[in-house]
This record gives sequence, structure tokens and C-alpha cells, in this order.
Amino acid sequence: MKRIIAHIIFITLATAVLSQNIPVRDPHFIRDIEKSLLSLDKKQHSAIKPYYFTDYKDVCVDSAQYEKSFLYYGWKSKPDKKPSSFYALPVYQVFNWFDDDFDYRYNLHFGGLFDCSLGEKFGVSYQLSSWILDVPDYQKEKLSSTIYYNLGKALPNKNNILIENDIHITYSPYSFLKLELANSKIFYGDGYRSFLLSDFASNYPYFKLETSFLSIKYSCVWAVHKTISANPLENYYKNKFDVFHYLDWKIGKRFHLGLFEAIITVKDDFFDFEYFNPIIFFRPVEFSLGSEDNALLGTNMKFIINDRNALYGQFVLDDVIVGQLINDIRHNVNPDYTGEYGWFANKWAAQLGFKSYDIFKLDNIDFFTEINIARPYIYSHSISKQNYSHSAQALAHPLGANFIESVSGISYLGKRFMVDAKLMYAIVGADSTNTHFGQDIYKPTMDGNQGYSYIVNSFGNTILQGIRTEMITGKIDIGFILKENKNLSINLGLLMRYSNPEIGQTTSQNFVYFGIKSNFVKREMLY
Repeated sequence: MKRIIAHIIFITLATAVLSQNIPVRDPHFIRDIEKSLLSLDKKQHSAIKPYYFTDYKDVCVDSAQYEKSFLYYGWKSKPDKKPSSFYALPVYQVFNWFDDDFDYRYNLHFGGLFDCSLGEKFGVSYQLSSWILDVPDYQKEKLSSTIYYNLGKALPNKNNILIENDIHITYSPYSFLKLELANSKIFYGDGYRSFLLSDFASNYPYFKLETSFLSIKYSCVWAVHKTISANPLENYYKNKFDVFHYLDWKIGKRFHLGLFEAIITVKDDFFDFEYFNPIIFFRPVEFSLGSEDNALLGTNMKFIINDRNALYGQFVLDDVIVGQLINDIRHNVNPDYTGEYGWFANKWAAQLGFKSYDIFKLDNIDFFTEINIARPYIYSHSISKQNYSHSAQALAHPLGANFIESVSGISYLGKRFMVDAKLMYAIVGADSTNTHFGQDIYKPTMDGNQGYSYIVNSFGNTILQGIRTEMITGKIDIGFILKENKNLSINLGLLMRYSNPEIGQTTSQNFVYFGIKSNFVKREMLY
């Protein structure tokens, strides 16, 4: 029965070739969309990504994305026939890296983007990428040197070669409804980081139902993630089936309120029937059925100051008892407080940020800054495979938990020149091999003696407990577009990373890189 339901969903989407929806991949267009959404007259929503051309036709059109490519093949139907199109173009990045000791590294990426649409309701977008990498060790997962952040697991017996498939099959039977079958990733939020669901992990298959009505946009996602054991002796790599709900409500002209729910299941074969409930906050219902699932609740907020500036923020709850949370507040106000505080399962994270476009009225110069705080043990679970991760990569913040972070950036996207500079400063309460102070989300988390090689204290847990580690990561990338309005640039960049734990060795790495790329390649390095 379960397989029949899955086949019906797939066949329905695959045969409904009636019409289009193509994701926006060009960073210039993404920037234009986000800036335009600060207009008080706009009804669209900025917190659900990726964006699609059919939702933002007044800002950009899909054909311009392909025609900016240095090389492309394009086909369009004749004006007297049903609108349809097909485009194919190369996607590439060839970078050479040198570290402090002039040791040579490389980053080679070759692939293609193939987009097909029929009308404005149906679209297929497929990006195939092959990577050959020799990158800094911090860009690999510590549990497995064959897992690369943002990209996933290397090919068997080829530790530095990866194949990435990014596909979106999207159908909108009505203007207010979008159905999507994809192997990609989703980002919820208005900031650089997201505590809800970010694009830090590698691609994963999902089915999304998205609807818009009045001033509300609502997204339901059923996703398949991979879980990897934190214990090398167990060596498992299994499926887990997860559900995400996000409702974004524009209240008045200036304020957006987003409500979020995530359910991380114990299932490793398929969803149970109750998981297909598309209604947000069904956690109390499935909990009443005796569920052991891991659940997160959160909110995303944005306040528009004017047509160039906005404040944004997030707050996420993993587990909490209000009485224990009040005790934490009492302890913070009065350090001499003698009652119980710091319950290990009071798990929350918060974000506050500011973004500005055309800062100081200088065209195309944008700025953002944000503070991110995460309590110990958030995103972890008593059952390790139910943590908030995919293929040993965080589904939310790349630092995991138990940290305070400041991250800022300034960028310039001109017709010929591009400059992108970002700086992260963080203090992390890190874990060691035989300790669990709350930073490592892959370790099972339960207070008392559970047979692990470490003990999680029931009380007295505070942010930054553990091995206090100072981290600084900075990047500046300078690009020159070889031909105006074309997607081919030569780039020169500097990457710097510094880590200073109070116990252990201080590390400092500096890298210079240069090469050519198309702007459809995005790989995050700031963590």
C-alpha cells in the first residue's frame, strides 16, 4: 500500500506535463527579488527558498537567467503555440588553492543545467554536477573524511570525487497551489543562517506542497534524510523520514511572522499514514498516539523598516519546561540563586539580525549582520539517529549547538565587478572524545548514566560549557565578469580560519585561491 501511494504521487507529477515553474539560481536575480520584497506594496514572501520565476515575474524572467550564460542552447515554441521552452548550459568552477606553506590544492566542478517548461504551470529543472576536491579538512565531516559539507558523500573508493544531482519537478494546477518532487534542499528564514531548516547539508529527496492565499504562504515538506552512526563500530547509513511545516503570515505591510514545525521520525522504511497530515502543529496528535519522534517548534520574524532595510530574527524550541526556563532566568539575574537551573532538556536557539540593500544609498552594495545563540544539546536526541541532521551534516546551523556567533557580510554585485566579504566570530563550548557538553548533535543525549562513555548532567548546564573554543572564519572573494551581462567570471579570493581551544592546539589556516566559474555554483565555506 505504501509503495502504491508513492508511485501514485510520482506518476501524477511526472505525467501532468501541462504547464511551468523553474527555480531562480542566478545570485543577481536572488538579490533583486529579496530587495524588491522590502517594498510595502509587495504581497510575496521572502522566507521560503528557493524562489521560482513564476512567483516573481515582475522582478525577473527565466529566459534572462540562461541568456546570461557564456554558452547556452535555447529553444522556445512559436508564439501561436502553447508556451514552452528548453535550455541547456554548462555549470563549472575551476579553482586553484594555495595554503600558508604554498601547498597546492584544487577544486574542480563540471556539470550542466537543463531546464524545460510548458506554460507557466509545469517545469523541470535539473543540474548535474561532478566535483573533484582537495579542500581544507574543516570542510569535511569529522565522523567520515569521505563526507563533504554541502555536497555529501564521495563515490565508493574515490574519496575526493562526488556526483551531485539537483532536480525540481514542479506543477501548479492552480495559481495558489504548487506541487514539487525534488532532490535538492530548502531554506526557511530571512538571515544568513537558519535555526529552522538551512541549506548547509547536501541534497535530499522531498515532496513539497505549497499554497498561497490572502496574506499567507504555507509549505509542507515530506523529506527522506540519511542518518550515519556516531559510533564507527556501528557503521550504519540508513534512511529517516521527516516532516516540515512552515506558515508565513504577512501582518500589515511591515511585519512577517513565520511558524515552523519539524518532526524527525523513528521510521526507516516509510511514513506512517498520520505523517501525511498537512496541518501544522499536529505534534500533539501524534504524541497522543505514543510517538517517540523528535519535534522542533520555531518562529521566524521580519520587520521592514523601509524599502532598503529590515530587521529579522528566529526562535526555536527543541524541548522546554517553562518552570525550568524561569529558573534559568532567575540564575542569570542572580548568580547566587541556589535553586535548580540549567536543565539539560531546556533546548532553544535564537537569532537577531539586520540587513540593508544599497547601503548609504550606494547602488548594489548590500550589508547584513546577525547574532546567533544556541543552548547546549539542541538538535540532539536520546536516539542518535533522530538528531537534526542529514548524512552527518547539520540541517540547521553548521556549528551544531552550544555556541554564540556573530556573522556579518558586505557585498557588491555590479555589471562587471563582484566583491563578497564575510566574517564569522564564534565562541563554542566544544566536546571531546569522552565528553558531551552539548555541542555535538550526533551524540545521544540523555541525563544520568545511560551506558555511554560520558555523563550528561541533569542540571547546571549553561551556554558555552565545555571546552571553550574561539573561532574566526573570514572570506573575501573578488570577481570580474569577462563580458558584461554574461555568467563567466574570473575570481581571486582569500579564506582565513582560526581556532583557539582552551584545551588543545591552536590552529590557523590561510588560503589563497583563484580560477574561473559560472555564478550558478554556490558552496558555503563560513563555519
